Amino acid sequence: MSDLIRTASPLISSVKLFDVYTGERIPQGKKSLAYSIEFVSPERTLKDEEVEEEISKIVRLLEERTGAKLRGG
Repeated sequence: MSDLIRTASPLISSVKLFDVYTGERIPQGKKSLAYSIEFVSPERTLKDEEVEEEISKIVRLLEERTGAKLRGG
């Protein structure tokens, strides 16, 4: 999944899976994955709105390709 996330944006410099959770409030057969994603532009400081748009692209890509769902979203 990390490799797929990296394809979503040229601004992604690193992707790290830091937590896998199964248990209470997670449906049977499902798991919650938490990633740390670092965005970098060599030319400038990124604005919050730009990063939010890149995150939206990642979520859409994961939904389309894997059926993943954003928890609470």
